Amino acid sequence: MTRYRVVHVGTGLTGRQALRALIDDPALELVGVKVSTPEKVGADAGRLCGTTDVGVVATDDLSAVLKLAPDCVAYCATAVRREEEAIADIVAYLEAGISVVTCATIPLVYPAAAPAKWRTALEIAAAKGNSTFYATGGEPGFISLNIPTALLAGAGQVDAYRMDEYALDLDRSYPLWDVLHESMGFGKPDGHVPARIASGKVTTDWETVVRYLADILGFELDRVELDWETLLAPTDLHTAVGVIPAGTICAHRWHLAGLVGTRAAVAVQYFATVSTAPWPERWPKPVRDGEGGMVFRVVGNPSMTLALNFEQPTAQEVNSGVTGTAMAVVNALPAVVEAPAGVIGEPLSGSAIVSRQSRIAR
Repeated sequence: MTRYRVVHVGTGLTGRQALRALIDDPALELVGVKVSTPEKVGADAGRLCGTTDVGVVATDDLSAVLKLAPDCVAYCATAVRREEEAIADIVAYLEAGISVVTCATIPLVYPAAAPAKWRTALEIAAAKGNSTFYATGGEPGFISLNIPTALLAGAGQVDAYRMDEYALDLDRSYPLWDVLHESMGFGKPDGHVPARIASGKVTTDWETVVRYLADILGFELDRVELDWETLLAPTDLHTAVGVIPAGTICAHRWHLAGLVGTRAAVAVQYFATVSTAPWPERWPKPVRDGEGGMVFRVVGNPSMTLALNFEQPTAQEVNSGVTGTAMAVVNALPAVVEAPAGVIGEPLSGSAIVSRQSRIAR
């Protein structure tokens, strides 16, 4: 069996899950780990992801990583507020002839709709190094790209498509107050615009999904519009990250739609809440009451509805969505190494990973 030599970059929440899966995968050989936190330099890769030592120690030296000449890099370092730096990192690997799979640069899950300067830089680097680049992830990623692609294989006339995502009880499933307070706006006063909306992140990241679905459906969009609202706590709400005071934000909803004329032909709708937040009657409910997940809705002939739910993890386990994001990176590594050089423009098909997954299961 061919083993692919991989360097792992990034040991945050998602990165740790990817690193552990990489170590456990018999088709992959971990040859290096690159970190940015000084305290992690010299630490064994196994220790960084909560397993036994594996004899590979972390470094912050890019030149040392390049000397390893791996087949591929699993780039899971965050790109939040360092997007240009992340692109520059990835370009360095590609130019050195090392392929890259990442969940960091979200808009590049569909390069045709990503910022042109990013796409161009990666294309030039991949051509120079005869290497391959692929961006994937959870959502945006395999959930919002691969799954609807498969569903629409059975579609006839399609009048409209929408995915509703329910990120519920985020204080329990993603208990990082800085993220929830700043990005989601939880605990902020009435009138506050959540950072992910104010910064344009919602449009930047999810417009790629809207554009991808519109393209495969053959819709020519006139424009993409964002509609959003916040929900205020009626009383003090006690949550896993502290009290959300009455009158402050405890939930928000946004709806990003690709319009053909005035018709929302393709849309993504997102609901984010803390536990104990009330649910407005005007908001469509998730399939499983009180549980997060996604609902894919196709209006046409045939009309279809598909629900996806991640099973709730135990107290000792990481949120299932985080694990799924990490696995999307790890599962793609062999297929990307074997792919022609360049920037992969569409989601990899499930057939690219099914055979190796069944082999691992055995």
